[in-house]
Amino acid sequence: MLIGVLALQGAVSEHCRALTSLNINNVKIRNLEQIKQIDGLIIPGGESTTLRKLIVNANLWEFIMKSNMPLMGTCAGAILLGKNKDETFGKMDFSIDRNYYGRQINSFEEMLEIKDYSNFRGVFIRAPAITDGGNTTPIAFCKKQIVGCTDGKNMALTFHPELTNDNYFHKLWLEGMK
Repeated sequence: MLIGVLALQGAVSEHCRALTSLNINNVKIRNLEQIKQIDGLIIPGGESTTLRKLIVNANLWEFIMKSNMPLMGTCAGAILLGKNKDETFGKMDFSIDRNYYGRQINSFEEMLEIKDYSNFRGVFIRAPAITDGGNTTPIAFCKKQIVGCTDGKNMALTFHPELTNDNYFHKLWLEGMK
């Protein structure tokens, strides 16, 4: 299995570190040739409008739109997987609100509520929130707000699991791909 990490913006090396620690082969994706070789893609955080433009400029938007490869989106990546007033991939059936928790100064860390798992500290940086879970399966909550969900082989997280030393969500996504 080869997992790609979209390397246009965000915590790319941190996602690669998480995958490497799980003994998963991974590659940084910057162009169409590279993305055609992978079995799944992580879309990291950053600024969603900028990330969208970078994906379009790299000629990756249409490929991702048409692809059925498993996707994991964190923060801005989650925004692009869900549905909101901006153009997104819409690969997952949930509504998301950009900058739900406020500006950069309002970033925070908080313990998450996860079924059958404890002590995961979510890192929220200018984070969005899932305002309507649609037909997804919620997997993580922060103060009763959905902050993580799955839809088929796709996973959206409004926080940054790659900024912790806990690879629970990467492992969960990889197991869901099988």
